[in-house]
Amino acid sequence: MNCNGRNHINRRLNAFTLVEATISLLIVAIMLTAALATVGTSSRNRDQQQEMLRGATLARRLMSEIVAQKYQQPSATTTVLGPETGETRATFNDVDDYNGYTDSPPIDSSGIAISGYTGWSRSVEVKWADPATLLPAATQSETGIKRIVVTVTAPSGRSWSVSAIRTNSSIYDKGGTVTYPSTATVTIQIGSNSATSATSRINLVNQVP
Repeated sequence: MNCNGRNHINRRLNAFTLVEATISLLIVAIMLTAALATVGTSSRNRDQQQEMLRGATLARRLMSEIVAQKYQQPSATTTVLGPETGETRATFNDVDDYNGYTDSPPIDSSGIAISGYTGWSRSVEVKWADPATLLPAATQSETGIKRIVVTVTAPSGRSWSVSAIRTNSSIYDKGGTVTYPSTATVTIQIGSNSATSATSRINLVNQVP
């Protein structure tokens, strides 16, 4: 009788252990699924951030080229924004020549495709801006200010825009000698002892002719 009782207890203990093992497996599976989901989300976020940085870099690269041009056609007054007849990017000579410009894949000013940007595209919009708001003017006619927007679209379909304001009084439209800052120096010192000072100098990223 005692033997039968022990066998009964053993069967109950074995059954309880099986339930515990099943629950443990379920917990591990849930935790593993959650961990994999977290890793996947982190990886997607990292990829999106890298894509955003690459897109912004591509947009600024073209914007730097645009704002370095003259405000308007050197030989005529601009009435319609866009390139003159026969002009191509290689011969663009004023800011609004880029209005309506697109490239896919993106190319540099010499017409060579930019490495690593297969499947990307860029577009440019130039409009006269309202001097009070710097937004596109209600009536598109000369205001002395042009608003430039460069939009970059990645193969994923995500897009980013970079905007700039260009006036008819910039250094690119002035004749003669132009002076502009090229470096900045910062010195930090503790107390009156110059031995505790530290100086750092950087080159400024100027859009100069």
